[in-house]
Amino acid sequence: MSAMTPPDEDRALSVQTVPKPDGPGPGGSTGAHPVPAEPLPAESRRLPKAAARPAPVLALLRARWPWLVIAGLMGTLAGLLLGTTQIYQATATIRLSGVTDPLQVKQAGQTYEEIAQSPPVIEKATTYNSIKGTAPEDLAARVTAVWALDTYLVDITVKNSSGERAVLEANAVMTAVIDSANSQADRKNKELKDAVVKVLADKVQGSGDATAVEQGRRDRLGFGLGDAQLGQIVQAGAVTAGSQAASYIAAGTSRPIAAGLGGIGGLILGAVAALLVGAGRRRIRTPNELRALAPELTLRSTTQAGEVAGRLLESGHSTLVVLSLPSTPSSASRFAAAVANHLRTHGSSVTLVNAIALESGDSSSMALPDEVWVLRRDIRQDVKSYFSTDMLVVACTAEPEAVGLISGQSDLMAVIVAKEGRSSLQQVWDTVSAVESADPIVVLAP
Repeated sequence: MSAMTPPDEDRALSVQTVPKPDGPGPGGSTGAHPVPAEPLPAESRRLPKAAARPAPVLALLRARWPWLVIAGLMGTLAGLLLGTTQIYQATATIRLSGVTDPLQVKQAGQTYEEIAQSPPVIEKATTYNSIKGTAPEDLAARVTAVWALDTYLVDITVKNSSGERAVLEANAVMTAVIDSANSQADRKNKELKDAVVKVLADKVQGSGDATAVEQGRRDRLGFGLGDAQLGQIVQAGAVTAGSQAASYIAAGTSRPIAAGLGGIGGLILGAVAALLVGAGRRRIRTPNELRALAPELTLRSTTQAGEVAGRLLESGHSTLVVLSLPSTPSSASRFAAAVANHLRTHGSSVTLVNAIALESGDSSSMALPDEVWVLRRDIRQDVKSYFSTDMLVVACTAEPEAVGLISGQSDLMAVIVAKEGRSSLQQVWDTVSAVESADPIVVLAP
């Protein structure tokens, strides 16, 4: 069998042709190697999907921080657009009296709800000095009156961009309601009084029994009218001031508050979306991000080829396999060559097999080169006999044919080369799961 000469240092990236054994190999086995089968269709040449591995929540949110920022900004903008100028409201209360029947209380309460918002009362309120100059139609749009169920109270609420102004307007409307009720009662009292006076002032004509009967009838009529007048006088006090408005509170959401709430809501929605999508589709941007999302992985950089070489020497293994993801064939080739050079520096003889068929566009060929046959375990068990060197370093793509030759084996070291911004976390997980018996190392290339 022809021995293989280590490649020149300045030609470390070239693909070396490793001859297949001609004669019997170690243990009496023949070195004959069958012709590689035709490549599988593209849809079949995929690694089996690894089981879903949930990433730490905080790490995933840190990795997808742009989602949170964009969602927060959109929520803030929506809040600014939907928010309004800060509005304040003040409430004055009128009290119903002189009625005890629940049905009458309800009717009176609902009646004064309407009266407090009626145009005559609103117009009367705008004539008071405290709010003089306020347009009646403007005030009417900002006044609401509500009878509190099962009470004798009717709340009159006024909204305004000025809290002090809202207090003055609420008290003005309350006063207008009471004044209007008193004016109406006074008018009815005057009408009854005039009727009583007229009846009592009329002289009774005639004599005898007829005159006495008529006089008695008039007396009863006068007494009845007097009772009615008394009733009206009592009803005149049926509406009184329950409590004046003395303070105001915020009503509705101002633009700053709406923007803040929108921003918080956007952050929450962005976080939920980031968590629901999961980590698998995430393209790894930095080594720190990969460490945070997959802390169980052993991670190195392309500059740590010397450390990987030292780890290989300490492990006692004679074979290192560098697996390339779809976006990293050239990076994997360079890393394998760098490790081989470091091994030579430490005095080991190395056979470097580059089984990556590079094409334009930094993508690997769908057909694996014949050199992948060196991954067979019966050959790797005796590197010295087959290659007359101490170490075997193989660079190949992480295709099922290659991975299948080393899957489940622990007598070698495996390195998986991913690329920042191009390799997804799911691709890394799938490949690591396929060769996990070899305790793989992940290298993230810039």
